[in-house]
Amino acid sequence: MKKNINKIYISGALTGIENTETTKAFYEAIGSLCNELGFNSYVPHLNTDPITHPNVTPEEVYQTDKHQVTQADLVIAYLGYNSFGVGMELAFAAMENIPIILLYEHNKTVSRFPRGIPTKIAEIQFKNYDDALIQLREILINLSLIPETDDNKDDR
Repeated sequence: MKKNINKIYISGALTGIENTETTKAFYEAIGSLCNELGFNSYVPHLNTDPITHPNVTPEEVYQTDKHQVTQADLVIAYLGYNSFGVGMELAFAAMENIPIILLYEHNKTVSRFPRGIPTKIAEIQFKNYDDALIQLREILINLSLIPETDDNKDDR
């Protein structure tokens, strides 16, 4: 498993989701939290969203997202919606031995398959998006995954 965590890929469904803007804002909030803690996050919809970037071809989305996942040091995946893309991203991460953190609501039934990925380092069940971010912050800090800089030495 990769040891030094710097680049984090934020995985989450973009197609066939309810509350599209709220869900995308959640992905962006995860990315912002990671950036605030000293990581470099990649939030796919900011580059290849099917609505705001309709001219990006399916082949370009596949190549871009596969590259970003396989170059990441950690994948954080929201499993609140069924998604072929998220499943593929998790498989790519597992094949590259990249650690994974899973997020989903308490009341969701999530397939055992992604929950059983050997590189999964944490599984967060949450009440609401704010709760998810609080728990994620704790995990990133407690697992000592935060890159050491002069700015965040006191956060440990």
